[in-house]
Parts: sequence; C-alpha cells; structure tokens
Amino acid sequence: MNIQYTIRLAALVALVFCGTQGTPAADAPATSEWVHPGKGGKLIYQTTPAGDRIMDFSFAGYGGGGVALPNVRAVKTIQPSGGDDTPQIQAAIDELAKLPLKNNFRGAVLLAPGNFICSNTIYLSAGGIVLRGSGSGAKGTTIHMAGPRHVAILIGTGRGRRVPEESYDNNQQMSWDAGRTNEAFGSFQTMIADKYVPSGATTFAVANAKGFAVGDLVSIRRPTTTNWVHFMGMDNLVRDGRHQTWLRAGRDEFQERKIMAIDGNKITVDIPLADSYDAAYLNPPGTTVSKVPPERRVTNVGVEDLHIQCPPLEIAYGRAPYSAIRVGGDDCWVRDVYCEETMNSTVLAGKRITMEDVRVKHTFPNLGASKPTDFSIEGSEILIDRCEITGDNMYFVWTGGLEPGPNVILNSTFRGRGSRIQPHMRWSTGLLVDNCTVPDGGIDFPNRGVAGSGHGWTMGWAVAWNCIAKFYTIQNPPGAANWAIGCIGDRVLAARYFDSSPILPEGIFDAHNTPVAPQSLYLAQLQERLGKRALKNIGYKSNSPGQFANKSVPRLPEVPSQANQMLGRNLALHRPTNPSSVRGNSAQFGGENAVDGNANTYWQPNGTNNAYLEIDTEGPLDINALSLEEAVGMTGRVQQYKVEGQVNSDWQLLSQGTDIGEFKVDHFPQTTVWKVRLTILKATDLPAIREFGLYSSQ
Repeated sequence: MNIQYTIRLAALVALVFCGTQGTPAADAPATSEWVHPGKGGKLIYQTTPAGDRIMDFSFAGYGGGGVALPNVRAVKTIQPSGGDDTPQIQAAIDELAKLPLKNNFRGAVLLAPGNFICSNTIYLSAGGIVLRGSGSGAKGTTIHMAGPRHVAILIGTGRGRRVPEESYDNNQQMSWDAGRTNEAFGSFQTMIADKYVPSGATTFAVANAKGFAVGDLVSIRRPTTTNWVHFMGMDNLVRDGRHQTWLRAGRDEFQERKIMAIDGNKITVDIPLADSYDAAYLNPPGTTVSKVPPERRVTNVGVEDLHIQCPPLEIAYGRAPYSAIRVGGDDCWVRDVYCEETMNSTVLAGKRITMEDVRVKHTFPNLGASKPTDFSIEGSEILIDRCEITGDNMYFVWTGGLEPGPNVILNSTFRGRGSRIQPHMRWSTGLLVDNCTVPDGGIDFPNRGVAGSGHGWTMGWAVAWNCIAKFYTIQNPPGAANWAIGCIGDRVLAARYFDSSPILPEGIFDAHNTPVAPQSLYLAQLQERLGKRALKNIGYKSNSPGQFANKSVPRLPEVPSQANQMLGRNLALHRPTNPSSVRGNSAQFGGENAVDGNANTYWQPNGTNNAYLEIDTEGPLDINALSLEEAVGMTGRVQQYKVEGQVNSDWQLLSQGTDIGEFKVDHFPQTTVWKVRLTILKATDLPAIREFGLYSSQ
C-alpha cells in the first residue's frame, strides 16, 4: 500500500478546485476552538495540557508590527547612463551615507524612469537610506542585471546570529539557584528555573533576577542536547548507510526579547516565546537568560518601486547567475518590487522586516531535483504581505535552521506545479501562514528526515490559517504542535521523508474545509494589541473577506499525461531529474529530456560508463515496472545498466540488463520509492536516453 494517501471531502474539493477556486458559500463563519473572538471581540485561546498556545504573531513586521512604512524624501535623483550604472548608483548611496541622521533617516536615492544596467551588487551598508525607483511597471524603473554572478541589492552586511557576550561550555551545568556576571562585559546570565515554559508564554521564572532591569534586552539560549535530539527521534537518521546529523549538541536556539516587568524572580518579556522549554530534555546544561547589548545591524533601510530583471534561463538554480535582494538589517522593508527571472530571489535575515507587494516570476521551471526558494526567512519578526510568486519545481517560502518566530506570510498567492510553502530544515518555530493561496501545490510543516543532509523536523508551533491549497502535509513533532485551521484542500498523511513507515502523527486540523472567523489571525491579533489604526497603517481597511482578493485564483492547466497501452500511466512524466552530467552542460541534452514525453529529445551524459540519471518522485510512489528507450539512430550503445530505487533512505536494486534498444520494459515486485536511479554501467559511445518511464501496472 502506498504510504502517502489523502483524506478527501469530494464535494467541497470539487467546489474549490473546479475551474476557479472560491471559498464555500457560507452563512455565518465558523470559529476555531484554538483561537476565537469572545465577548467584546477579545481573542480567547485554548491551551494544550502543558499550557502551550498559538502565539501572538502581531509583532512581525517593520517597527514590531502595525507601523506604517516610512515615506522618505528623495535627496538624490539618478538618470540611466546607457552604460554600467552600478558605479553612479553606489556613489549616490555612499554620498547619502555621509549625511547625519534626521529622525532615523538620511534620505532616498531616486532612480528615474528607464533602464539601469547593473553588473554588480548595489550595497546599502548605512542606516536611514532608501533606494527608490519610479515604479515597478512598464513605465517605471528597471534594473537589468548583467555581468558576473551577483545579488542585485544587499542591505547590511548579510546575516549573522548574535550570541550572548559570554559564551560557555555547553556541557557544563550551571548552578540551578544562582546567576553570574561576566566581568569583562558586565552582562548577567542566569537559568530558567521553571520545569516547563510553554510555547506562547511571556512570563517565566529564573534562578536569580537581581542582575536584570526592566528594559534590558535578553537572549534566551535553548540548548540542543543529545537527550532532546533523541526525544525528537532525530538521532537515527541514516542515508546510504551513513549517519546524518540533524542538530549537533551546542548548536543552540536563541530568542531575543525585552524585559517588560520583573516580579521577584519572575520575568515578563515583550514578545511571546516561539518555542517551549522542557527541563526534562534541556537540563543539563539548562536554558540560560543573558543580558545582551543592543543590536548593531543596519536599520531603517528600504528598497521600493523597482523592477529587477535578468534574462530567462532554463537552468538548475545552483547555476543561476542572479538573485534580487538580501536584507541583513533590522527595521527594514522591501515594497512594490517586481523580480523577473531572478533565482533564490530574496533572503530576509534580520529582525522586524516587512516585504510587501513583492512579485517574482519565472518563465522556466527550475531544473533538477534540488529546489530553490524565492522568499527565505532567516530572521525573526518578519512579515511577508500581499506578495506573489509564479514558478514550477520550487519552494515558495522556506525557513532556515533554528529560526524562532514570530514570522508571518499574509494574504499572498503562490502558483506553480510541484511547488510549495515548506520550512526547510532543522527546527524553526513560530510561523503563521495566514490567508495564503497555493492552488497548484502544498503547505507543509513536515519531518524531512534525511532530505538534504538530514533536515529532519523542520517546524514546530506553526499555524496555517484560512488558507487554500491543493494539499497540506501538517505533522506534529514530539512535544510540539502544528495547526491547520479553517484551511481548504486535501490532507496528506505520510512517513518522514524517504521512509516507508511509520506514518507520523498528523497535526491539528480544526474546522477543515470551513473558513473561520476572524478572517486573518494576524490582523485580529494586531488590532487587539494596537487598535484599528494599526491595520490602516499597514494598508488594510478592515479584517474582512473583502481585503483578501486571492481566494478565487484559477489553477494552472494540468501537465499532459501519457499512458502505455500495457503498462498504464507514465508516473515519471515531467518529474524533476538529477543527472550525473550533461553533454556540454547544454539543456539540449539535459536529464529532463528523458521524462518530457517528447520522442525527439534525449538525455546524454558526458561519459560512457557509470553515468546516472535520478528521477525524484516528489514523495513516496508505488511502482512495479519501468521502461527505457534509446534515441533513434543511437540504439545499441548501452551494453549494461542497472536501475535502483531509494527505499527507506537506501538504494535497492529494481532491475538490471545488458541492453536497452528502442524499447525495453523491466518488471519487478511492487516497491515504494522516493527516487529512482538509472546507471549506465557500460556503453560503446555516449548513451542517449529518450525515455525513462515508471509505472504501477496491473
């Protein structure tokens, strides 16, 4: 039996996905038992038996949420030169960097309408500067990327997680009832004294609070221990016979918060905690709370009203030459930017960042089984709002490792076959996917197992709220929860990646296929904390269905299918491929040609022996037959081959032979695979495989 299957509500799914999507005709909207408005509209939260709750995500965004993006006066205007415009744009920015700050800003560099050719990165390394175009449309400002591989615009100096001023041996157990002071830096460090601090909490007890004061910035260090890794089931990751490391002891999680109140040894912080702290698994060495100095990242930098364009390339993302924007600062923003053909377009690696009305378009699908992302969340308090991506075979949004929230994706639309929103690796927490539409793909909070280099559990304490997607893979990690509330689409049950069993516990589905009130959880939390004005500040007239226009997005046409009269439907058609090599590194001979259904194209490697072509089945797939074809005029070249399937994180022989010819079919016992690999063991000349088919024949 296939280990991955779906739970379908046929009538409602037909309503949602037949032609154009739409929410079901509704009377009064449902409410969630986990968060719902009570008397007077105040939100009421349900907790787990341990006290965990859905966190308040409203702190995500510029200025800590609910703050209008600044409108900064232009100080310098640049006209396109007709040549390389990078030097003159950079010179104008550097000139502004010498000006004094006035109300946190130095001014804006305005790019006039027209085409600017840029062969290198534009650096925004000083705070208080805005790079503004004259619009992202056809009559606005276009940055044409040219020259060597680079990112178009870099804010700050890149990413970098800050640790407390005092580091300590992670294997050393501190005294449970005492704090300590670092003489060199004057920073104070103590231990969390509670046996369990629930996710979503703002108050916790420490061993000694006397070294802290209201207003202090603190870093809460959650240790990665072998005990916790074992509890998470992440110490048994093996791929191809080799152990994979999810998180090593000492690679810890940090959450920075401001102290709002102190009552004895109880500390209250400004932003809820995006993870839980269980002393049973974290002690020793225990969770520490350390006073840290203010951030030193660049602040108050914006990029807006631009079109960033590079030539469309049919290429694997690892070879793509251009990306769009990297944000390595705090309290920064990107708005009204159209990124055309950039790959791995944006990275958000600071705090309190808003990315609003950013659109990314890809003409060609990413080639290969390894997938890029256009919105990479590598920081905290990040808001991605009213954004769009169109692209096949990619992750629309992902999170890096050990990145605690709150982080929010709001009112955004993502279209593309074989693509999805999916946290990427190694335990991030506190993500809200709110009113997003993914008509052709999925929203996942999964255990990726040995994918990559042992990505394992990707996400805890995440919520999908009033979303529409083709499917959801929502899984519950040990000691944590993930929710899908008011969401429309298929539910998928699965084992961890590359395993056949066991099926992992499903996350919490509440009011499935029935939208709930409030329409947006983020906006409801924001209004409760800061009032209705906060919604207007970020461009929402109200928290009502009329503000969410992405609920009727048509699905893309289905990819054409092919069937063999004897074998049935070809399950390999248009799957991602990973070849060992490609003749001349040319798309004319790429691995995708073996699964495109076109008899006139073929995959051809550089060498004759031990060349391989992998097909990524994009999830567990039951097969019991395969077909192989050599290209016309090049038959008889293959003298020996084998085909293996990736089963339970290892390779298992499915079939082998001494020749292929015009058409070859191999049968084998029904097998659940995650990948299939053809290896040419011997050939008289460069092999040319025009078709590699997979089937589940009767």
